[in-house]
Amino acid sequence: MEQQPVQQDSAFDPAKLYVWVKSLEGKVNNLLRELDVLKNDFVRKNLSLTKELKVLSDDVLEFKRSQDQSLQKMDIIIKELKMTAGYEEVQVLKKYVDLWSPMNFVTQRDLERAIDARLHITKQKK
Repeated sequence: MEQQPVQQDSAFDPAKLYVWVKSLEGKVNNLLRELDVLKNDFVRKNLSLTKELKVLSDDVLEFKRSQDQSLQKMDIIIKELKMTAGYEEVQVLKKYVDLWSPMNFVTQRDLERAIDARLHITKQKK
């Protein structure tokens, strides 16, 4: 036995189809508006983040330059400090200065005056 297709309510109602299409069109338009809002918000936030990233990148670069300059200055200071006398060397020099007592030294001019004075006295005694 052959089956006959089940007959549906084949009453084609263009008014229902029109309402259904208009409803879909409204929903699609709402989705497109929401998509535009999301896209614009994304673009705005992306620009903002790009600017912040640029500022942060510049700050990091400036910090690295500053750090390099500080390291160079520290290297120069360390080199100069290595050229100065250490504590032990200063103590050795202090011992020698204390031993020699430079405050008791006479200048060559003072010695010549003393010799001249002594010679003058001995000449007068003769």
